[in-house]
Amino acid sequence: MKKLAFLSAVLLAASMVGCDNRIPMEEEQYPRSVYLVGAGETMINRDLNIGYDVDTIYASVAVSGSLSTPSDVVATVVESPESVDAYNNKELGSDDIHYRNPGAGIYSFPQENVVVKKGEVYGTYPILIDPSTLHIDSLYMIALKLESVSQFAKSEEDTVVKIRLNLMNKYSGLYYMDGVIKPLDNLKDSLIYKTNRNAQAVIDGNTVRVYHQKNEWSKGATDYRPGYCFNITVNEDNSLTLKPWDKFDLIEGGGMYYEDMEVYDLWYKFRDEGREWITRGFLYKDRQGDDELREITDWMEEHRVYDN
Repeated sequence: MKKLAFLSAVLLAASMVGCDNRIPMEEEQYPRSVYLVGAGETMINRDLNIGYDVDTIYASVAVSGSLSTPSDVVATVVESPESVDAYNNKELGSDDIHYRNPGAGIYSFPQENVVVKKGEVYGTYPILIDPSTLHIDSLYMIALKLESVSQFAKSEEDTVVKIRLNLMNKYSGLYYMDGVIKPLDNLKDSLIYKTNRNAQAVIDGNTVRVYHQKNEWSKGATDYRPGYCFNITVNEDNSLTLKPWDKFDLIEGGGMYYEDMEVYDLWYKFRDEGREWITRGFLYKDRQGDDELREITDWMEEHRVYDN
């Protein structure tokens, strides 16, 4: 009797397997939706090389789910300028620099829609921008949202992606100044000049703007300090040309850029508070880790020039 009951159970189990032989991992595990990548973040950053006549950045559309897409998904993306204003009102104060849209004619969208190809997860949406038309002391943002999708559902949350545009070139980035400032009428006197400096890309692919000694910007101040910044241009032979950005009283300056070390070996004379001064030292790019910092420190000590 027990043997008969056991056989019945086996036959029942076999019958159930025969009726439902689906494998769970071969079926969609989550509801599918279409969304803009980065829309869940406060903001995403995209770099623009000011040395290019036109640079390209990308937004991305993705399809969620555990399986690859069974067919092409077409998504329409539109601008959302009201999202830029909403960000400014929510996140920034009245005395902050506010973000703004780059403006008509500065950028364009070469394709109308985003296509996520069959079997793929992402589709890209290029944006062409002329970096030379952007002002270094302004903040720019492009906001995009999904207008429609050919299948599945649009994501109901985090529907807008906000893209901040950052100007850059080969020579820009976070640097550190390691030098001295001396009055020309008494070179035995000196002021140690060590601080971080943001070399900001301006004009072209070979020029950066750097601030002398003073802080670059503080809340409630003007966009930049016109009396304390200058441009450094790296020439074809890696020599340096220095020019005042606005009102900095630069007399002359020069030096060399060492590409393998990512360091400016520079000097410049300037007038301030009725006296003439000279700054001499190194502007070296941010290092990662103790070994890299030790390497650039040793290099600077070997190449340092001291005035009498």
